[in-house]
Amino acid sequence: MPYASLSGGATFYREAGTGAPAVLCVHGFCQSSAYWQETLAQVAAAGGRGIALDLPGFGQSASVAGPYTMDRYADAVAELLDALSLEKVVLVGSSMGGVIAQQFALRHPSRLERLLLVATGAFTGDPVGAMKKADELVTVPWTDDMVYSTVTNFFHKRPPEPRQGELRSIVRMASPAAAVEALRSNVATNTFEQLSEIGVPTVIVQGRQDRSRTPERGAAMCERIPNCQLVVLEESGHTPYLDEPAAFHQAVLPFLIGKG
Repeated sequence: MPYASLSGGATFYREAGTGAPAVLCVHGFCQSSAYWQETLAQVAAAGGRGIALDLPGFGQSASVAGPYTMDRYADAVAELLDALSLEKVVLVGSSMGGVIAQQFALRHPSRLERLLLVATGAFTGDPVGAMKKADELVTVPWTDDMVYSTVTNFFHKRPPEPRQGELRSIVRMASPAAAVEALRSNVATNTFEQLSEIGVPTVIVQGRQDRSRTPERGAAMCERIPNCQLVVLEESGHTPYLDEPAAFHQAVLPFLIGKG
């Protein structure tokens, strides 16, 4: 698998396909590019080029230097485009990755073709509680119980083993320092008043069973984005592309490829 030389260090990414458009997927908190493997394969099969990176501090980029903030991550995505000689991209972001994708849309608008936001929000509903969680990560050891609960909270239906074991290992790969700083930055970020500045076609996908990023919050975001469509998947939690992969890809693939 390849690495790109970015300002923070050698950053891992994976890709499938060589066509157009280029579709770049950004993962969520304590996840990695491995979450997007099926999406990359679907993009490639449809004639596009699917790309997903491990954000600095996570996955196989765990040793890459920070800062681990939403705006810095958005700039790292732009650096990856430079490294891959890509002028523009269709950007996909899930959960924390969706916050990063919003930042990218605001900071690098000329490099964006279309935007897909999945199970994400423009602000944190309970910032006090979320900051408390970030503070606890500083002192609490990454026990089996903590790792297990982190993974299961992503899903409406718990994935079977050995897939669940693979996802737990991805949590363990994360740099604790990156996890804390990224979580704090995510909580402190609020793009809601700027959503009207997003000038590209946008689709927001929310899972009906997602307790943290609800369809109602997705609808409120979509109302502020000029050219936006909301898709709600009834049997999905916080990772619709893994909870309902067939329904998810049927809904979004034409949009990603530019045929819908």
